[in-house]
Amino acid sequence: MVKLFDTGVLVVGAGAAGLRASIEARSRGVQVSIVSKTPAGMNNATAVSGGGFRATLGGLTPEEHFRDTLTVGKGINDSNLVRIFSKEGGERVSELRRFGVEIRISFGGAHVGEPFHASGYRITKPMVDYARKIGVKFHENVIITKILKEEGEVIGAVGYDIRNDEPTIFSAKAVILATGGAGALYKRTDCPFRTVGDGYSLAYSAGAKLRDMEFVQFFPLALAEADAPPHLLGGALTEESRIINRLGEDIAEKHRVNLRPLVLKSRDLLSRAIMIEILEGRGVDNAVLIDARDYFKKGSKEGWFSSRSYEFFKERLKGGEKPLRVAPISHFCMGGIIIDGYGHTGVAGLFAAGEVVGGLHGANRHGGNALTEAIVFGARAGEAAAEFAESRIHPKIESEAQPELERYKTIRDGGSAGAINPRTILNQLRDLMWTNAGIVRDEKSLSEALDTIIRLRGLLPMLRASQNSSMLEALETPMALDAAEMIVRAAFMRTESRGAHYRRDYPKEDPSWRASVNLSLGAKGDIILEKARI
Repeated sequence: MVKLFDTGVLVVGAGAAGLRASIEARSRGVQVSIVSKTPAGMNNATAVSGGGFRATLGGLTPEEHFRDTLTVGKGINDSNLVRIFSKEGGERVSELRRFGVEIRISFGGAHVGEPFHASGYRITKPMVDYARKIGVKFHENVIITKILKEEGEVIGAVGYDIRNDEPTIFSAKAVILATGGAGALYKRTDCPFRTVGDGYSLAYSAGAKLRDMEFVQFFPLALAEADAPPHLLGGALTEESRIINRLGEDIAEKHRVNLRPLVLKSRDLLSRAIMIEILEGRGVDNAVLIDARDYFKKGSKEGWFSSRSYEFFKERLKGGEKPLRVAPISHFCMGGIIIDGYGHTGVAGLFAAGEVVGGLHGANRHGGNALTEAIVFGARAGEAAAEFAESRIHPKIESEAQPELERYKTIRDGGSAGAINPRTILNQLRDLMWTNAGIVRDEKSLSEALDTIIRLRGLLPMLRASQNSSMLEALETPMALDAAEMIVRAAFMRTESRGAHYRRDYPKEDPSWRASVNLSLGAKGDIILEKARI
């Protein structure tokens, strides 16, 4: 059975950007529905984040925030987006209190919970509650696989309800993509497992352009101990400890990583330095070491540590007695959909906000800017989508959805002969992206990655899901391959090193590459790449 829903604005994704967009659109009187692959407000990038906002609060001026963001972005940011962001960030963060979010303001921003801990649910939970209260409708455990269009204009979307094991069609006057990034394309990540780049594929297939997909940020310091989860390390711990290789050499000093705080302003340089040490044989079990013994001797628990976390690192892992293994971890995607200041994608009726968008961060992201971006442009996209929806009527969309419904039927009921388990492809892809298109890249590794992606794409007709629990992965897999191919092709085209993109065969920044790699869908179904100067 196919379910059909009508709505004014359809929001895809229930993190900070999607929730803020839905609240804004609903406050303007239109019907709003949110679709989420997971339970609303849970297991998304916002929910598992540290809950920190970089914004014009506590003394930071808009001009300072503007300059900092451009500096970290290595000169290829969309300055119009940065200007809006730095001007409105403080007000938008403060406004969260109206939705029940408790924030603590400090210099240069605000926090919920404890910095560098998974406090983001303190953002999403009250926002979900507020959105429900004002009449936003939630469709949980539903994956959207195609944006539907008629005569060049968005008319809705089609997806699959995993819990109820049935296709679902949404007739919508406007659609907002707030699906997050693609960090889970890498085998070592702190991103939720479902963040495999759906939004990039959906937008690209709908005719939107993307930019800067080669820039994937890796958080430099995450635990790599066999008996511990990959916690991110930051704050006073990393500033007062030494990051060393197996020879005892200070890696930050050796590679001249001087911009501090390290994990806020030097994520790209430190991640690169650590990975080079590992690749050149000076690591320890595919990691390096953090020597925090002097830090722990001080006995201070100030900064981002809670008492529980302090005891975990010091007592259980013996961090006060010996160095601990650490390594980078995929964390954030700077690139994404090209938008204007109100989230318009260039496709009529299609808007976007949050990590799925490109342009704000440029080649690298300043710590704390992601959540602020989500709420600033989530609000703007919600406003614009509501305005667009007011002048539209609900179209008949069942016929437009039919090809996708047939694909679902083949995957779900097509029999087991020659079947491919989607997890097999996804696991191969994650290993491939980490090894060949991660922190350190070159022509050979990227060529091998592209060849493998093309080979894996050839297996898609054989994807089968014998039960609804595997249907989610079966539907994610083609979109994950799309996102991975975008990253690899853009990285191959950019023959320089800049920000989070490091080419071992082109290790220097090239002034002629003060430009973006833009991607779009060609008439023959291929990816079109173009160099767009800033």
